[in-house]
Amino acid sequence: MKPPAPLPGTRPVTVTVQGRSLQVQTDEPETLAAALRILENTFQDMDSQCQLRWGSVPKGLDTPSWYLLGALNLAHRVARLEQEANQQTHNLEQTLSKLLNDVPDEPSAPVPLLDEDGD
Repeated sequence: MKPPAPLPGTRPVTVTVQGRSLQVQTDEPETLAAALRILENTFQDMDSQCQLRWGSVPKGLDTPSWYLLGALNLAHRVARLEQEANQQTHNLEQTLSKLLNDVPDEPSAPVPLLDEDGD
């Protein structure tokens, strides 16, 4: 079977995760590479946690379940980061509102830049 033609502005890239390869099309190979590093790090962290807790990956855990757990870990991280970003935005809005409330509505009278005698 012939692979589909790349979409305009993209190029085919083969990604490998947990020993499985998939060909995808991307217009941002650097971003894709960063995402793959994050995904691999997530699976490595999961492996480490299982090693600490149980001595190995639980035997009843199949590959699709492992991938689902990895996706849930990443989704949890994204949700937490979004929540933190929203809190920071809210804090900035409150600070800006307080600062704007401290600004007088009427400008003060202009102050001359030079003395009366022109010095």
